[in-house]
Amino acid sequence: MSVIPTWISVIGVVITVLSPFLALGGVALGAYLTRKSDRELDTWRHREETMRMVRWSVEQILDGDEAGTDAGVVTLRSLMRSELLQPEDYDLVAALTAAVAIDRVGPAAYADIAEADADVVEGDNADG
Repeated sequence: MSVIPTWISVIGVVITVLSPFLALGGVALGAYLTRKSDRELDTWRHREETMRMVRWSVEQILDGDEAGTDAGVVTLRSLMRSELLQPEDYDLVAALTAAVAIDRVGPAAYADIAEADADVVEGDNADG
């Protein structure tokens, strides 16, 4: 009859005790990475939808049709207040809105979404 060495018994007990904790760590790491990926995908989707709306609005404003211009300006103004617009995109959309909307519909239509200390600059020619 053979006797199992003590060090093998100790290793067996340690592995038996640690294996659930290692599995839990693996599950926690997988959940963290999945959640991080979901947040990145959500950010990408919001940015894509934002830019699609901005593109559509600018096209409507530049077409020159009065109803389209109004719809484009309303969309840009709504987007500026929306949770869809991310903080890092705000400056881009605000500048684009100012450049397109002010020259097309006048500074009064843009004034309520501009910052209080911002100056309204109008273009010096017919196209801005």
